[in-house]
Amino acid sequence: MDLILVRHGRTDADPGLCLGHADVPLSSRGFTDIQKLATTWSGPAPRFLFSSDLRRAQQSAQIFASAFAIEPLADARLREADFGRWNGRHWNEIIKAEGADYRHWLDNWVIQEAPDGESFADVVRRTGAWLAALIGSTGADDCVLAIAHAGSIRALLCHALGLPPDRALAIGIDEARACRLRCANRQFEVRYMNAARFEAE
Repeated sequence: MDLILVRHGRTDADPGLCLGHADVPLSSRGFTDIQKLATTWSGPAPRFLFSSDLRRAQQSAQIFASAFAIEPLADARLREADFGRWNGRHWNEIIKAEGADYRHWLDNWVIQEAPDGESFADVVRRTGAWLAALIGSTGADDCVLAIAHAGSIRALLCHALGLPPDRALAIGIDEARACRLRCANRQFEVRYMNAARFEAE
């Protein structure tokens, strides 16, 4: 199986906003960037097109759905990390109003949940459950495209490649960029990372 992970395009959110589960739409630039990426696809359409159920990912997935004439499958397990009561607030405001909670979370973000939210370890677990189900339902020659978020893609890469979760932020995952993994005998290898175009295989 080939698994291609794409981060959604840019949004209309202000810089410095803690997005998390805040359901913001793509910006016009976000639509354009995803459309540009989609035009670089070569070869047959993927067997499955998955998407986080947050709007910015679903809007990105619809661009690929139109190109491939397939229906995207929304799955909440591909969502960005849930920052609880911090979702949709500016980080500067959070630091000012809840400095102690923020510092405690920042020092322990892998295992520490955001207030009323989840930890990165939680994201690794839920994306890992999605990945395990995918491996169990696909064949060796299948290609799967999934539209997700920086946090959930990093979590999937940690799970697939056996990386320590505390090294997740070392992986660059930019908007409207693609990562490709190949899975054989339940082992993953990286074909390319954070690419601005789909590379021929």
